[in-house]
Amino acid sequence: MLPVSVTDQDGNFVPGLTKQDFQVYEDKQLQKIAFFQEQDMPVTVGLIVDHSSSMAGKLADVADAVSAFAHSSNPQDEMFVVDFGDSVSVELLGGKPFTNDPDELEEAVAMVSANGQTALYDAVAEGFVHLKLGRSEKKALIIVSDGGDNVSRYKYSQVLAMARSSGAVIYAIGLVGVRAEEENPTVLKRLCRDTGGIAFFPPKGESIIKVSQQIARDLREQYTLGYVPDASRGTD
Repeated sequence: MLPVSVTDQDGNFVPGLTKQDFQVYEDKQLQKIAFFQEQDMPVTVGLIVDHSSSMAGKLADVADAVSAFAHSSNPQDEMFVVDFGDSVSVELLGGKPFTNDPDELEEAVAMVSANGQTALYDAVAEGFVHLKLGRSEKKALIIVSDGGDNVSRYKYSQVLAMARSSGAVIYAIGLVGVRAEEENPTVLKRLCRDTGGIAFFPPKGESIIKVSQQIARDLREQYTLGYVPDASRGTD
């Protein structure tokens, strides 16, 4: 399953395309499109939230980002929160693995204070593990962080392999510019680029709410293509 966004030169979604307007290649081989849909499909979304010490002055923006996304999403979406600093934890939302209640998401984010180092790759890996529990074909992770990583057990190559096997898209909201020595926007850009998502870096004074709403809109205004890989080609 491939989520595809098509925009014009002004960044607006282009509706009304058909299956015949797309071509899908795998390893340079044209594939037969077996599934095509243009509509707002529910998505399983993991919100990967940085609460390391470098985020101490940015927690209000983190809360705004999560709240804005939750209120702009499809009511049938499944959402969850992965919180990380030194360690990583999946926040249980009223005892449930997923929720579509913005209030529950906001409460989960607000309960955690900023401290410790940054295990970003470990948190993203945990997000991929939890995505497998979701029922939606479309899956995504949204990282809210300054991009630093200084304590993870996972390597970038391992996280990227998990991303490709899951079919999930990664988006990021990079909160940078306060403590530059602990920030690494390049990591966020790579994660998004390599999975087909977008990394946003709202400048100081720009509404982070608009960025979250844009990500929610991008997830909702998509075409979904599906094809069956040739099993005889192997996994190399």
